[in-house]
This record gives sequence, C-alpha cells and structure tokens, in this order.
Amino acid sequence: MNEDLKYDTFKYFLECYFNPSANYEELETLVKEFRLTEERKYRQKLQQELEQILQLDHWDDIQEFVRKHAMRKMNSDRLTWFIRTILHNLNQS
Repeated sequence: MNEDLKYDTFKYFLECYFNPSANYEELETLVKEFRLTEERKYRQKLQQELEQILQLDHWDDIQEFVRKHAMRKMNSDRLTWFIRTILHNLNQS
C-alpha cells in the first residue's frame, strides 16, 4: 500500500500546515487557515482521506505516515484525537 499516493492531501496538510514547528495547541487555528485558504476540492479531499483513515483503522500504517511526514510520534489515541480534531474544524463554517 503506497500511503504517499493514497493520502496526498493529508500529507500536504502535515508538511505545510502541521509541520514540526507547529504545536498541538495551534491545530485548530491551522485547520481554520487550511479551510480558509485552500480550494474546496482540497478541503473535501482532506475530509475524505481522514474519514477513510478512521474507517480503515490501520493505526500502525498511519502512525508511520505521520512520523514520516510530520516528524511526530503519536500513539493511536493521540492520532484518533488529532484526526477527529482536524475533521471537526474542517467542517466549521
């Protein structure tokens, strides 16, 4: 499974918004920035990718993906919170 192609918008979010210089307290602000500056198709794509991640429940793969692209080590609980927080804030008007 090539995660880089499968979750390209999530990868973009991790590398360009939630990069190593960002902290968890900024997550909601960063998602808001993404929501306000990115085209609708990218917002929808990120939402689809994150919903798919939650459904598939392949935490080992996703933990590695986040470690590689965000340079962060998260346990599955933290990762679930992280993804749900992004989704919640992505859908705010």
